[in-house]
Amino acid sequence: SISGIVMNTMVVLPAILLGRAIDTVLALERGEVGGGAVVWAAVAYVGGTVLTEGPRIGKRWWLITANARIRANVRADALRGVLIWPMARVDGTPIGDLMARIIGDVEVLGVGVREFIIETWDTILFSISLVVAMVFFDAGLTALALLPVPAAMLLAKLTGRWVSGLTTASREANAGLTTALQEQLSGVRVLRLFGRAGAAVELVAGLHDELGDIIQEP
Repeated sequence: SISGIVMNTMVVLPAILLGRAIDTVLALERGEVGGGAVVWAAVAYVGGTVLTEGPRIGKRWWLITANARIRANVRADALRGVLIWPMARVDGTPIGDLMARIIGDVEVLGVGVREFIIETWDTILFSISLVVAMVFFDAGLTALALLPVPAAMLLAKLTGRWVSGLTTASREANAGLTTALQEQLSGVRVLRLFGRAGAAVELVAGLHDELGDIIQEP
């Protein structure tokens, strides 16, 4: 978090210092400054870049590591929870559904947590830093540039709801498909004995098509 604060506070420095370095070089061509000013401008640009990119490495390293630990802990807790279920509940719950939830659902949760934590710094603090820098240079132009932002935020919110619905539907379809595959593989001899192998294949094919339609939905 400290690395994220430093990185996204200093994120405006490389662009500002690069612009000043270019201005210094142009001033040198006009004979207004000496070579030392160009050197200091270059050093300042490199320093501003280090202040941004150094903490970026630390932020990514620590937050990604924390996210991996979160996923591992949630998955371990889910497995421990299943292991202490009463045997009647274990017997009545499809194994494929448990596999899909403990593995797939935890992965979806991990992606959500990772994006939330990282975007909290990268989007919110990054945006605040940029807006402050823009207002410092030209408040009127900044206000004009930010006019489309509310509409963009509303569109992002609506899109997020749509994506969330698709994610839920795809996870449910994947759980059903995994359950059907597991049941078919473990009960293939019984199915053959009672002549139901064809129906099981049709069930798996139907669930597979349903999952494919959800994934391909525009």
